[in-house]
Formats: sequence, C-alpha cells, structure tokens
Amino acid sequence: MTRTPGQLFRLGFVYLNAIPTGFLISPLLWGSAYLGWAAIMGGYALSLILLWFTVKVGMWDPHRPWIDFGSKLVGPWIHIPVVVLVLFWAINYLGMDIEGFALFFDTNYMRETPQWFVILIVGLVITITARWGLETMIYISDGLFIIIVLSIIFMNMFFFKEANFDMVIAMTRHHNYGSVVKDAIFCLSFFAEWLVFLFVAPYIQLDRKSFRSLAAAGLLVTIAVLLQWASALLNFGIYFGRELQYPLVELMRAASGFLGNSDPLMIGLWSSSMFLHSAFLVHISVRCLAKLLRLKQMDAPLIALIGGIGVVLAYQYSRNPVLFMKEYNSFSIAVFFILIECIPILYWVATLFRRKRKKKQKHA
Repeated sequence: MTRTPGQLFRLGFVYLNAIPTGFLISPLLWGSAYLGWAAIMGGYALSLILLWFTVKVGMWDPHRPWIDFGSKLVGPWIHIPVVVLVLFWAINYLGMDIEGFALFFDTNYMRETPQWFVILIVGLVITITARWGLETMIYISDGLFIIIVLSIIFMNMFFFKEANFDMVIAMTRHHNYGSVVKDAIFCLSFFAEWLVFLFVAPYIQLDRKSFRSLAAAGLLVTIAVLLQWASALLNFGIYFGRELQYPLVELMRAASGFLGNSDPLMIGLWSSSMFLHSAFLVHISVRCLAKLLRLKQMDAPLIALIGGIGVVLAYQYSRNPVLFMKEYNSFSIAVFFILIECIPILYWVATLFRRKRKKKQKHA
C-alpha cells in the first residue's frame, strides 16, 4: 500500500477523536469549568512531549512494529513484562470502550433493550471490523476523515448561533488554576495515546515526518474538542451543562431545523470512529498475545478470543453503570493511562545506551 504522511495524519485524527468527543466534555465542565480551554490546550502541549519519544523509538526500526524489536533495546526480561502490561491495558480499554458505547445507546436510543444484548452486538461489530485487518482500517480512516471534519464544522456553525457569548468574559476572569492543572493531566490521558502507532509498521513507517503528521492530527482533535466544549458551555451554561451526561447529543436535539433531526447521522459517524478505535485495540491485543505465546498465522482465532474477553469485561462493567462512569472519569485511571503512554520513554533511554555501545565498537 502507499505509505504517506497523510495516511498517518488521517488515521491519527480518526483514532484520537473518537473518545474525547463522546466522554471528555462533561468532566471538563465539572472540573476546570470556564477554564476548560486552558486544560485542553495544556493536555495537547504535554502530549507532544510523549509523541516525540514515541516517534524516536519507532524510527529505531521503521520496518517492524515496536513489539518485535523492543527486546533488542531493553532485553527480553524487561520487554516481555511491558508487553504483558500493554496487553492488560488494551484489553481493559476495549472493555471500557464497549461498555461506554453500549451505555450511550442504552441511555439515549435503546432504553428498552437489555444492555447485555447491546454489548453483544457492539462486540460482534468490533470483532468483524478487526478481522478486516489493519491495512483496511487505514483505508477506512481515509474515508471517515473528511466526513467527520465536515460534520464537526457543520454542527458548530449551528451550535454557536444560539450561544450566549456574554459568558466568554468568564473564560479569562476565573482563577481555578488547580483544577486546570489536574484537568490538563486528565486531557493528556486522552490525547497522548501515541503508543498504539508503534504497531502500524510495516503498513506505515514512522520517520521524521511522522512527528509532524501526528502532531497535526492531535492539534485538529484539540480544536474539535475545544469547539465542542465551548458550544456546550455557551449554550447550556456551566451548571446545567455539567449535569448532562452527553451535552453534544442534547445540543443536537435542542437545535431547530435540519440539525435537530440529524443526530442519527452524526451519531453514526461517531460510532464508525468508535468501532475503528476499538478494532485498533483488538489489533494491538492480538499482536501482544501472539508475541507472548509465540503464535504465527493465528490472527482469526485470537481476534475472536480478544473480542470475547472484551464483551465479558464490558458486561461486568455494566452491572454497576454509576460506578463504571465514576471510575472511567477518575484521576487514578487517567494516571494509569499516562503511565502506559510513557512506555516509549523507557525504550528511548535504552536507544541512547545502544548508540554508545555501537560507537565504542566502531572505535575498537
């Protein structure tokens, strides 16, 4: 397939945009409130640091995924436990994705449908999407990219027509900087999922242009989240907006004209990006599990196994939805995600020692 920086940019945007669009707005209204814009921009700025380390590690061997060459950098005794940790993170993230998606539909559109049935259908669709392979998912992101960007522009054009711009002054006069710092770290856990792009080789290789492509994708996601946060704040206000679990859905329902009846279309686009996000996590889990078990050409049964585990985890989460949402938006979960996203730093430090050894061998 053609390997271009544009493909990495589009894949990065579609993957990173799925979760913040659906689940980041309400926690920001609860936390940093009128200074949510600062938390969003701060989270993106911090994510660029982790992106730099990720690209540097991927450039060590651009033709192979990190999971295959990582043991040469840190040794198998460190690499294998890290792979186990990434596998644990990816599978649990998959279960959280499925439950969050099922809870969204159960709350807004399918209230009479048993949640276990919604979870089963969602898990089946994600498993089928993952069966298409990473190359197909890259092509799907090419098609979804322009549609999602146009829909975001179109929605916000209507949302800001009814906005109360008198509240803009509060975005500079509030001084809850402690909440801003905490929310910036919380946003970082959403914006810095760069580790997953170490698995795109050999389909897309990480090179010097990759940092620019992924940084641009992250910036576009940041702008999209910033616009959606501002539209929710300026339309509903800080106190009513934070009580809404899905403010953007309520904005579409409250709109008049075409937009008021277009929420199924917009939700369909968001659902497509969610399926792609979850299918990518299945792909990562399969690569990790195959590496640990030393299995080759076993993708189909491993995908089914990982998809089934994700469904079981989502069902366990669904037994207490209130506790699930509380834990999902907790600071401790955000810290755990950031620790996973900091893994490339460990491997980058190892590359420094490897280079020193190579220089010594050359001199010898």
